[in-house]
Amino acid sequence: MNKDEFLKLSKELQELSKNIPLNWGNIQNDITDAKINLFKIRSKNQLENKIKPLSNTDKNYYRRRWFLWQCARVDEYLFYSQNDILKNPNAKDKDWDIEFDNNKNLRFDLKGTIVPKKLRANFTFSDEEKIINYYYQNQSKGVRNHIQNRLFIVHHSFYDNKRCLFLRCHWNLKVKAYQHFIKLLQNEINYVSYKNVIAKCIFIFESENNEFSFKII
Repeated sequence: MNKDEFLKLSKELQELSKNIPLNWGNIQNDITDAKINLFKIRSKNQLENKIKPLSNTDKNYYRRRWFLWQCARVDEYLFYSQNDILKNPNAKDKDWDIEFDNNKNLRFDLKGTIVPKKLRANFTFSDEEKIINYYYQNQSKGVRNHIQNRLFIVHHSFYDNKRCLFLRCHWNLKVKAYQHFIKLLQNEINYVSYKNVIAKCIFIFESENNEFSFKII
């Protein structure tokens, strides 16, 4: 992705976030994914044409899946457009997305997500380890089932949980959050260990007072 593509796509995603279904309609799985080649679709109009023959459940699945994938592409761009951040040159390699400081031990897979439903009612930022453990233990099965270093971009609204899709597209806030994380790399970061890998959460959130911020504990 280059700057021009980012500027165009980022605005489109902000508009789409108002209408994208909040729920999958079907759990993410390889069988549904195989019905069309999602990763060759570069626009919402192209997507709508491809999913016309599918059921409403599958249509909603693909609308949300495409939206989240595009948000993930932008998240990656916002990192690797910074100095000293390497993008994985092999687009088919699922082991990592970005590398910090030319250090192979600091290669991370990026995962945009939300606070799990079971933790949402009494959620505090100190639940970071619980969130990380939950997502490793409950990750999608099939070809995506792999354990590697991860940065979880966790979106949460204390004001209205339905606004999490909007938070995924709060690009200006995310730039500040990611730049802050990069600065923290100069000091020791308190990573969470899971089996033989490390992980960390970057929280993008809306307060009960309708204010937007980020937090890295």
